[in-house]
Amino acid sequence: MSSKALPRISIVTPSFNQGAYVDWTVRSVVEQRYQNLEYIFMDGGSTDETLTSIEKFRSKFSHFETGPDGGQSAAIAKGFERASGDILAYLNSDDVLLPGALSFVSKFFDDHPDVDVIYSHRCIIDEENRVIGHWILPPHINSLMKRWDLIPQETTFWRRRMFEKAGNVDPSFRFAMDYDLFVRYMTVGKFRRVNRFLAAFRVHDAAKTSTQVHTVGKEEVEQIRKKYGLRAPQLIGRVYSLSVRLRSAYALKKRVALPGLPPGDDFSISELWNWQLPPSNLTARGYD
Repeated sequence: MSSKALPRISIVTPSFNQGAYVDWTVRSVVEQRYQNLEYIFMDGGSTDETLTSIEKFRSKFSHFETGPDGGQSAAIAKGFERASGDILAYLNSDDVLLPGALSFVSKFFDDHPDVDVIYSHRCIIDEENRVIGHWILPPHINSLMKRWDLIPQETTFWRRRMFEKAGNVDPSFRFAMDYDLFVRYMTVGKFRRVNRFLAAFRVHDAAKTSTQVHTVGKEEVEQIRKKYGLRAPQLIGRVYSLSVRLRSAYALKKRVALPGLPPGDDFSISELWNWQLPPSNLTARGYD
């Protein structure tokens, strides 16, 4: 596929005070060396090292702005309003893409014109990019993924026609904006879980997933289920979640090899990218 034939991929990164990790996030996008990338960076007025850390990348952004933004989901929605890509995604400012992700996404959509949305298994990393876990997900089933918020957002890419049919991120959500978006997209489009890793999800003490999952997160997930009439039986949910954990543990123990990552968990994402660690005194205090 020639560079002229490559579909445009638009990626939005919302950021606020993630100076400890944002360098890695941005590098993981620009170092894809994808020839038709539109990278939109929406900063909420960071007061930490974020802006200094990404200054060297400013020429790589198709659009950059910093200032009060109404929160993470509002920043994402505003970024997508500016996006012109054939394929859309957003990557939070502490997560990272894996090498070759965008080339794979482009080719997959080209080879599968009937598929509207793809996502992959989840790789989980710590503060220093070391792999600490996986989510090995089953093939996509709408009835399951509509009821349980298990689609790894950082690995998810969708065609523009989804955006045009079912809309933008709802800025009223503080936590579950991705779940709401994907439920809407599942009503009008075809999803596929690809059998590989496309990105890594970071776990750290300041991450919103760590601090809000049992409060705001739980409330918003229930709100979305009620909004779309989704009954989520507790027993089925527990069995489904347990099956993901068991599959993931088995894959790590047996060192099952899947495209996108080496097997096991005894390595760092930095080794794949040949990155050096940023200064150790940086801290993250914002939304992920």
